[in-house]
Amino acid sequence: MKNKLKYLIGLPVLLLCSCNDFLDLDNFQNVPTDDAYKTVQDVQNGMNGMYYAFGYYYFYGRNVVALGDMAADNAVASASTGHFLSINRYNFSDTDGNLDEIWLGGYQVLDRATRTIAGAKAVLEKAGALHLSDKDVASLHSYISQCYALRALSQHVLVNVFALPYKAGEANSQLGIVLPGEEPIPSFTKVERATVDATYANILADIAESAKWYTYVDNYNLNNEDDVILPDQYYMNRAAIYALEARVSLYMENYNRAIVAADSAVILRNATEISNEAYLKMWSSTAISDEDIFTIAKSENDNLSANSLNTLYGSYRGALTDTVVKIFGADDVRLKLIDIKTRHPKKFDGIPTSQAVNNIPVFRISEMKLIEAEAYAHLNNTGEAQKALLYTAKRNPAITAVTDLPSGTADLLDFIAQERRREFFEEGFRWYDARRTGMLISVSNGSYKDFNVAAFVYPIPASEVNAGFGVVQNPDWENNMPS
Repeated sequence: MKNKLKYLIGLPVLLLCSCNDFLDLDNFQNVPTDDAYKTVQDVQNGMNGMYYAFGYYYFYGRNVVALGDMAADNAVASASTGHFLSINRYNFSDTDGNLDEIWLGGYQVLDRATRTIAGAKAVLEKAGALHLSDKDVASLHSYISQCYALRALSQHVLVNVFALPYKAGEANSQLGIVLPGEEPIPSFTKVERATVDATYANILADIAESAKWYTYVDNYNLNNEDDVILPDQYYMNRAAIYALEARVSLYMENYNRAIVAADSAVILRNATEISNEAYLKMWSSTAISDEDIFTIAKSENDNLSANSLNTLYGSYRGALTDTVVKIFGADDVRLKLIDIKTRHPKKFDGIPTSQAVNNIPVFRISEMKLIEAEAYAHLNNTGEAQKALLYTAKRNPAITAVTDLPSGTADLLDFIAQERRREFFEEGFRWYDARRTGMLISVSNGSYKDFNVAAFVYPIPASEVNAGFGVVQNPDWENNMPS
């Protein structure tokens, strides 16, 4: 996979570390962990490199989010510009550039997280010799916690793009992804894809490790009230760890756990319920809002230009489908984030000084409330489901009380599915929601009807398979394309 090297050169690699070594990168990019991580600052740099890879356009900074709408019934790509057109029209192959970038970008995150975890643990072992302060030690625990959390989140993204979906109560023996371990994968090592069951087990284990390492930070904060360590919403903070657990639990249909985790995330975030006015303004600002639990920070220094979500839906003329616009009530405040005439979505229209700059929300309070609503509905607790659902549903002023919401379980779940579509358009949830729930949708701007997304899986990039390090292709993936 030498061709992948050209993609890496343009990325700031703070510690000169390679991607997972089964990607067959040149040896000059490999720096042993013992040499790369000698100080607390080295570990922080490594963590920042991990966050950069996560928020880069290859991965969650554009492609993962764009796929979630473009591959579903939420968005349509422009034939004249061609950007994301192959994903939108389902005429891609296993050499598609966007898929190649998602695979590579995800494994960059996994590799940098793994290296930073190992490096941080090595520094901790020398805490006495390095004369580290109590705050330094607590900071290292925080960095390790964040690395485990972001590694878990990135695995969850990869397994939901490149593997068939998890099915509760089944063996889940379908092929998953190549799992990260405690040490980076050595150069030229043969690897194999784990099952989806093993992948989810690894995700849950990383979430548990993240929470365990953060416990030390909690204890430090209790004993040092004037000098606490509190990662804000630009990082995988304590609330974000629970938010991740809530999302993963929903995908696994562990509804009781999803409720507890979502509620914990909301409590820990300790934010004021956002007004409609503030809700609209948050999309044109890079400041943290009361909706944010974890968001990808962007700035004018990132020079996103052609690679931003704004450009995809701006000069590249991506737009919403008619079906999205029609599901809103006439006075729904969220319609103000859509140009009705052109169906242009405005969530990522930039800030006043830069049209290409927007934070990209990963976890929001509204998602936690909708997770609670869906989980309670599946548990036949209609009252609690309606109560959680009202949090976002009342953005339509025609809905003012739980009595305005459906009461039957089936109708309530249908409403929640549509409410997630109303709340998260342009944020990339729809395709992933359709896969996990098994709903049939129309794709390619209605060209293909009743597409069973849950039976479909994207191909592993051909360059990865052909590299010969053991990553096998998803069998018969072409047979479940929409028709």
